[in-house]
Amino acid sequence: MEVLLYRWSTMAQLVSDTMIMIFLVVLYRSVRRPELRPHVWAWTANFVALSITVGYWVFRPEQYWLRKLVATLYVSMKMSFACLLIVGVAALSGRIVRGRRIGAVLLACLAYGIFVALTYQSINQLGVYNAAGSALLLWSAVALILREQPPAWSWLAAGFAVRAGFASVEALAYLSQLTSVAWLPPDLVEPYLAAHSSFDGAAEWMIALGCVLTMYRIIAAELAHSHQEMSAAKERMRELAESDMLTGLANRRTLMPALRAVRPQGASILFFDLNDFKQINDRFGHQMGDDCLKRFAQVLRANFRPGDTLIRYAGDEFIVIAPGMRPESLEPRIAAARVELGKAGADTPAIRFSVGLSFLEIDGDVDAAVAIADSAMYKQKQEKHLKSA
Repeated sequence: MEVLLYRWSTMAQLVSDTMIMIFLVVLYRSVRRPELRPHVWAWTANFVALSITVGYWVFRPEQYWLRKLVATLYVSMKMSFACLLIVGVAALSGRIVRGRRIGAVLLACLAYGIFVALTYQSINQLGVYNAAGSALLLWSAVALILREQPPAWSWLAAGFAVRAGFASVEALAYLSQLTSVAWLPPDLVEPYLAAHSSFDGAAEWMIALGCVLTMYRIIAAELAHSHQEMSAAKERMRELAESDMLTGLANRRTLMPALRAVRPQGASILFFDLNDFKQINDRFGHQMGDDCLKRFAQVLRANFRPGDTLIRYAGDEFIVIAPGMRPESLEPRIAAARVELGKAGADTPAIRFSVGLSFLEIDGDVDAAVAIADSAMYKQKQEKHLKSA
């Protein structure tokens, strides 16, 4: 009866692990994540180990060397399964193990399989070697998960802990067949050994679920990070598109949105134009002209509020939008800027300017307000030109 139960249990585990293996292969081919590769290899190794067991029942080899070969392959594949799962846990924690190290791990599993095949004297002894080795490796995986704590690690840790627990009990059960273990009732040991593969299969589904959940959380975190980076890049591109590269002020593209934003509260509009800017370029060169524009922008920043919008409108023309302020209250700021710019800077000549003011009434006509400021600026510029003439 126990033999039939053992074979049924092992076949159930083989079917279960085949489904897990196929699922992981399809998932890996879909997402192409390197973290999944060792898990695919692990479940393939477990599939091979269980297939060897089924093949042994079917063909019942009598040759001594063939039985030793079967034992070597079975134990090697079981140890490879556990070791590759550890490699998979490391991969899910962000540490991808490359080819040579994996090759060394698999060679160590093969060496252990050869050792077991050469030394075991009975099926029970073979079971102790196999279950104890698996338990040790699986508990090591639990320790690695608890240390690294990859995303959604609780399910992964639970699956490994349950599977390691079953392997530990299996090792003790096989050991009780070789020597007396007082606290293990014999009437429970044999049924457990006959059915343990079905328990192992259930625990392995927990491991597979934990792997998928962890992979999902990793991908979700990467997508969220990519979204943040794309949003930041989009914001940076918007800033570049709306900024004047020379002065660092806003450019002409921001004028109408800024005016629409202040319509509900009203705002003063100042339209600046540098006087004799062409002569500065002709006399000192365009680099000096650029330096004058930079200095003018700095003085505007220093004399207007942080909440005011400063725009380089075109060439040597600048616009300031001061929400909630009347034009007359801005005269001291204009005067301070005129005094500061009227003195030669460290690397620039004195800068003189004309300015026109207008007031955008609450919900007023923004185009008309800009046109009034522009007209007032040109009127002041013309008056200064006539006086200098």
